[in-house]
Amino acid sequence: MVNTVANALRQHYDALAPAERRVARVLLSKYPINGLETIAQLAKKSSASGPTVLRLVNKLGFESYSAFQEALRTELDAQLQSPVLRRDPNLTVAEHGFAQSYIHNLQDLLQQTANSLIEADFETAVSWLSNPKHRLWLLGGYITGSLAEYLCHHLQTIRPNVSLLRPIPRTWVEYVSEMGKNDVLIVFDIRRYWSELQILAQLAREQKCRIILVTDQWISPVSSYADLIFTAYTESKAGWDSTVSIMMLIDTLIANINNQDWEKTKDRLHQLEALRAKFKLD
Repeated sequence: MVNTVANALRQHYDALAPAERRVARVLLSKYPINGLETIAQLAKKSSASGPTVLRLVNKLGFESYSAFQEALRTELDAQLQSPVLRRDPNLTVAEHGFAQSYIHNLQDLLQQTANSLIEADFETAVSWLSNPKHRLWLLGGYITGSLAEYLCHHLQTIRPNVSLLRPIPRTWVEYVSEMGKNDVLIVFDIRRYWSELQILAQLAREQKCRIILVTDQWISPVSSYADLIFTAYTESKAGWDSTVSIMMLIDTLIANINNQDWEKTKDRLHQLEALRAKFKLD
């Protein structure tokens, strides 16, 4: 399984010295591009010294800056791979059969995703998503659109002011015009990343909207604008990336949000059930 430089930065962040944290923030702000610059360029952007950059790189487990950059280049190659190149040809001849081998792969993805979760970020996301003062906007891509819709459906059941953006960029202008400082945009973006989402995130940020990004271990470029980033490990040996880890994150969020104010949630559920009965809806 792949552990990326971005995840290593986030996992080590609390243990870093203040100057090293500045370098880490710059690296994550435009990932992985900033890490492909020279030591001097990265140090200048971070208001840090060259030795500070090298100390950070060493703490991440790299013997040299060139090894650090080679890891970033490898990640870039992985981001751009098609399903044809991702497939493991040995999966069909696994010792314990295809199903057991594939399920074991999924279990590893779930565990890695759980290990990378930052509890403080999770609690912050729950606080934002459960507070009805925050209007919520959700959007996913070609593969993740159904996941955004799934989360949206549950949130709409629990609380008001939740909207799902249509996956059509020309329609986003009206949505962005309504976004404000009390709003939260939840974006799902996994490789190969949707470039238009970067424009949406930038415009939402200009509107003072908070942004939660759910992405894969290679980290969507939308991360440059995100307040919170949740990383799901998705690399499946079958070629197509798996979304099972993303679903785990979503269900964990829903379960916690549901418990924030159960009495209020219960009242809303009763109200919705009564309305469904009048429409004779299942």
